[in-house]
Amino acid sequence: MAPANGIRLLVALGAILLLAGCMAPRPGADLPPFGDSMRHTRAVQTYQPGDEVPPLHGAKAAEAMHGYRQPAGGGGQAPSSSMP
Repeated sequence: MAPANGIRLLVALGAILLLAGCMAPRPGADLPPFGDSMRHTRAVQTYQPGDEVPPLHGAKAAEAMHGYRQPAGGGGQAPSSSMP
């Protein structure tokens, strides 16, 4: 039975070499650049020196300050998230 085991070993090695030849030289090179959208979003939302700072309208600032001054027990009203 030793020759049968040798043949199986040769077939297995041949299959491994064949499959290794089919591997892409750079795995994932053909995929879209995942992570670029996250990096772009973070860059857009990060203040850079020299960027213009958008003004905070009086009513929205007053509402935010009122919300921060409420007790921590949730006794106050949650600030609204509507955009001006």
